[in-house]
Amino acid sequence: MTTKQEAFDWLAANKYLVYNSVKFGGPQLTNFFLAYNIITGEAKSVTGCGRCLLNMKHRLRSEIEKNEKDMTTYTVYLTTKGNYTFKETSKPVAYIRAVNETAAKQQLEIMKKQAKANVQ
Repeated sequence: MTTKQEAFDWLAANKYLVYNSVKFGGPQLTNFFLAYNIITGEAKSVTGCGRCLLNMKHRLRSEIEKNEKDMTTYTVYLTTKGNYTFKETSKPVAYIRAVNETAAKQQLEIMKKQAKANVQ
């Protein structure tokens, strides 16, 4: 994880760590601090301090909410040839949430590569 988007993606996949009272495992704690530092720009060192973690969770909740407000939903369609596109061709098959159109196009390219790899 090196970018803010990757950090937000990791948090989305591990939302229970931010919104619930759970005991962190070793890799989870390290990734939690890494995501926090990337998103906030701070440089907190890894600790098991409960008060510190609670404060970090509160900060991350507000950052997640801000990030979600800034995101736009892009609808993905399937062409007759079986390719993914943003151009309306049929019923929607997926949605991409991204900060801008460039990021959405990058995600669309990843979807295309994954679909191509699954066919082969």
